[in-house]
Amino acid sequence: MLVIVKTAKTIRNHWKKSAFATALITYGVIYTKNYLQTQELMRFYCQQAAKYGKQSIPLNIDPRHITVILNPNANKRKASEEFEKYCAPLLHLAGVSVDVKKTESEGHAKKLIEEIAGTDAIVVAGGDGTISEVVTGLLRKTNENVSNIPLGILPLGRTNTVAKVYFSQGDKHEKVRALAEATMAVIEEAIKPADVMKIEVMNEENTSNKPVYAVSCLKWGAYRDAEAKKDSYWYFGPFRSYATYIFNGFKSKLSWNCEAVISYSTPCQGCSNCYKQPQITPKNGWFSRFVKEEHPQAKYLAINNPECNKSHEKKIMTADLALSTLNIMPDLSKSNEVPKLVMEIGPEKVQYLDFLKNGFKLEKGEKKDVSEVIEAKTVNINPKVQEKEVWFSIDNEEYEVKPVKITLLPKIINVFCRKESINL
Repeated sequence: MLVIVKTAKTIRNHWKKSAFATALITYGVIYTKNYLQTQELMRFYCQQAAKYGKQSIPLNIDPRHITVILNPNANKRKASEEFEKYCAPLLHLAGVSVDVKKTESEGHAKKLIEEIAGTDAIVVAGGDGTISEVVTGLLRKTNENVSNIPLGILPLGRTNTVAKVYFSQGDKHEKVRALAEATMAVIEEAIKPADVMKIEVMNEENTSNKPVYAVSCLKWGAYRDAEAKKDSYWYFGPFRSYATYIFNGFKSKLSWNCEAVISYSTPCQGCSNCYKQPQITPKNGWFSRFVKEEHPQAKYLAINNPECNKSHEKKIMTADLALSTLNIMPDLSKSNEVPKLVMEIGPEKVQYLDFLKNGFKLEKGEKKDVSEVIEAKTVNINPKVQEKEVWFSIDNEEYEVKPVKITLLPKIINVFCRKESINL
């Protein structure tokens, strides 16, 4: 009892030192717990990967080879370290031959894709921007015919919109699990088709330049602008995302007036308007002339859907516009769902409290309030000329607001995913 009283007096007389010691001990306990959990988690996944590495392969077959496009600047330059710590060991244990190519600047991933040849798969180690660059490079290089080149996604960026749907992640422990699961998806070769948005900037002659391809969404408006300012509030630490909405709710620098004329066509399951007559390359050999080869898209040529290319026009005035693929909408991305783009149009005016409420919803992974939802196959956005410089976000990368044509390319790429999500 005397010891307890003496300890209590010591703490009272040196409360600052006691508080500091308590905080330090608490941090140490939490750090040690997370470290042990991470080690146990990696031990489990290493054992799973080693099972694949122990499997024998025929002498006439080369080991599986993948090319990793790694953005070392992703996630505040932590991507390389996290790849070497949590992803590379699993790939090596599984007996996969890995060729790592690091990007050096913005747009470099597209150039790297042009140089790649003879790989079994391409794995993107970065965030949304790196994925968009790789997909853009692939579709440009192959003229939109990449069904035989599966794509892996390792969520090593600051924003991982698609990867969060495929491999959920939250705190440090959950992020390691997401990285390990994404790597195991590549090892296990479980693939799922994914949609892509083809975005073309239209000039005055109504012709387009080289298209940009995106796998998640196009955003325009006040919420997009606020989201782009998050890094400037770094001094708020984990609360910087919330601070962004608190301090920007009244600022005229945000795109509060998104005015445009939109024309769109409705979704289609597949018809003669969607697909052109396929070009089938004849095979050599006398026997092949007696075998009629049917292209996978040939079944759509006999289907006539008069609504497919019918254009609908609408004038919008809103504070927020988002156009998304089903890749980031798990509640809609079912295997039997008609391929479509989902356009969410927000209210024309947004009050400060509503801006805060919706901003906080977005940070929690919830849906913000919208005034109208339109489903489409193609969308043309012809914005009103703006007095100030405004921006789209395409897969969380900034592009100047200009007239654009967005076309859905359904199930054009195959993405590695968890086995249990293949048939969803």
